[in-house]
Amino acid sequence: MDMALSRNETDPDIDLLRSFHPLQNLTDTQLSRLAEVMERFEAPPGRLLLRRGSRDNYSLFLVKGRLRLRSADGKLIEIAAGDPSSYDPIARLLPRMYDVASLTPVTMIRIDNTLLEAVHAEGGTSDGYSVSGDEGSTGHNPFENQIAALMLEDLEQNRLKLPSLPDVAVRIGKALRDETSDADRIARLIQTDPVITAKLIKAANSALYGRRTPVESCSGAVVRLGTQVTHELVISYALKELFKSESALLQQRMQALWEHSTRVAAISYVLARHDARFNPEHAMLAGLLHDIGVVAVLNYAESFPMEARQPAVIDQAVQRLRAQTGSMILQSWGFASDFVITALECEEWMRNKGLTPDYCDLVIIAQLHSFIGSEQALSVPAIDQVPAHARLALGELTPRMSLRILDEAEEQIAEAQAMLRL
Repeated sequence: MDMALSRNETDPDIDLLRSFHPLQNLTDTQLSRLAEVMERFEAPPGRLLLRRGSRDNYSLFLVKGRLRLRSADGKLIEIAAGDPSSYDPIARLLPRMYDVASLTPVTMIRIDNTLLEAVHAEGGTSDGYSVSGDEGSTGHNPFENQIAALMLEDLEQNRLKLPSLPDVAVRIGKALRDETSDADRIARLIQTDPVITAKLIKAANSALYGRRTPVESCSGAVVRLGTQVTHELVISYALKELFKSESALLQQRMQALWEHSTRVAAISYVLARHDARFNPEHAMLAGLLHDIGVVAVLNYAESFPMEARQPAVIDQAVQRLRAQTGSMILQSWGFASDFVITALECEEWMRNKGLTPDYCDLVIIAQLHSFIGSEQALSVPAIDQVPAHARLALGELTPRMSLRILDEAEEQIAEAQAMLRL
């Protein structure tokens, strides 16, 4: 007889554990095992619970109370029990991205990751912890879960080779940090890449930035755009080289991903132009990078046999790993926390964090707007149902459930997207 409790006798700890996203697919038997080894503790306000940079190998879950997360650049995030993000492990990436402290009295659960992985593995659950088949698997594809499981293992063991930021973008970033750099020096660095040089001059002469007198040189483009805008546009143009695969099947996915990313970037740019709290180019780059983790997943899938690259298998791996992988890539590139947080949380549609809206809110709205009229719109909330809509004060919707301000700015969106596609 199964020693797990019956549904009518479910232990409250089992119900509690099942409420957390990584544990929802576990059986009662597995959850009962975790309930035996988990550590429940309470902490008063002001207690430091996790230290940024630490590699403590456990998952921490919030049961009651409110936490404050502080990133390296001082960005603050608050999480309260019951928020959508509170059902994921707190500051789950290693090394930890945040100092985590209690704002109120809190109740927490701590589970050793080694034990957590062992419980997943012994049950062959369907959430990517096991490379073998699982109880809920259809059995139609022997590679079900393998891409996600193996990539997750490589990711957590620091064996995964993450894509590198293109060299020209790295060099310009270093030059901009040097206060003695001027437009001519930055232009000389850009001109080592003739393709990006040509695109930057076209961008400076585009409807978004152009004036009556066209610029004809790279240094003229840098002067017109300014160094920060130049840097973000160079990164945008350099990124396109990463959206490539030698597999014809995966290249189709890469191309569709690039189209989606440029559309979201363009909408984010226009949204930011309507709100003085945001920098339009910063918003555009955040939109372009929000799915950078998918690039790594597709590249990883390229090493698998052709029969493993079926859409359902790839979709599963993308869904499981896009956020964690994307945030790790942007961390490794040294990007600000705005970008890292956006990659990690931009598909948490009911996200409602902090006192003021942020770039992740912009990208959430941009994604939902990009889905209008597509099948994806059927599986996500309407724009006016998500907290980001109210936080950004975006106004009324049209009868087709799009944002009126964006419908009126469709020409600007098209111009921004065309600039990214140069």
